[in-house]
Amino acid sequence: MSPRPRRRGAVRPAPRRDLPEPPEYLRRLGLPPRKALGQHFLIDEFVLGDIADACAFQPGETAFEIGAGPGGLTEELVTRADCVVAIELDEELSALTRGRLSAHDNLTVLAADVLHFEPIELLEEAGSAPPYVAVGNLPFYITQPIVRRLLSADPAPERLIVMVQREVARRMVGRDGHESMLSMSIKLHGTPRALFDVPASAFWPPPKVQSAVVAIDRRAAPAVDLPRAELEVFLHLVRAGFASPRKQLHNALPVELGLPNDAVTEMLGAAGLDPAARAQHLVLADWERLYRVARERHPEALDVHA
Repeated sequence: MSPRPRRRGAVRPAPRRDLPEPPEYLRRLGLPPRKALGQHFLIDEFVLGDIADACAFQPGETAFEIGAGPGGLTEELVTRADCVVAIELDEELSALTRGRLSAHDNLTVLAADVLHFEPIELLEEAGSAPPYVAVGNLPFYITQPIVRRLLSADPAPERLIVMVQREVARRMVGRDGHESMLSMSIKLHGTPRALFDVPASAFWPPPKVQSAVVAIDRRAAPAVDLPRAELEVFLHLVRAGFASPRKQLHNALPVELGLPNDAVTEMLGAAGLDPAARAQHLVLADWERLYRVARERHPEALDVHA
């Protein structure tokens, strides 16, 4: 029987690509990743080592790992840090990792949601204390709230070394003329640096997106010269600018701040800013000047509870 002819224009099915084999310890655990928790386990030993090396632990610093999973990165951290506090949301997985790495007396594995506790609470529960370095493979869907929570924590980590979705990493770092709300909120408290990309093939199972590792060095003080109590009000102004990022500021801010167009244009001019600029074109110093003008002339527009 002759083979069935292909229809003109038909697309040949892509060849099946076998998934990478998980490490032996994952096969022994017999615990598949949970899609609902965004679990993709990093299994590339070289990448795991590179992330742990990037932490550059100093004597007395604690590794505060977020999303320990089956403990691949944890296993690297315990050989480099004096103390490791690993947080894992999945209780079953945290118990398995705790048992697998029980020989390391400098490790504590806690089953907890890092968004429900302050870092200092989790460190104290583990019998540890600052200074600490936050590190982890962050689930894509909660990257931003975790990073913001860590940077605004009291005390905040000395450094953050996080693996995130590559596009998110680009937004975290930003660059002149291409800033984002995320890069501005990060640069308020720290200095972000892109370290290296991580291919999907380094995970099991491979995600549908590429990843990248970013380092954030904490600043000794916020980048704007404002009282700490005013920082949330300052960020309210920045958010207003980025609420409609494609719009020029003289069109975006009146709607978000509830001010007349001419009042906003006057504020932008007084702050030395081009009314036709977009939020992505401004750096923190620009936002600080605009904030001071707005606080003086239209304080009601900065009411975060309005």
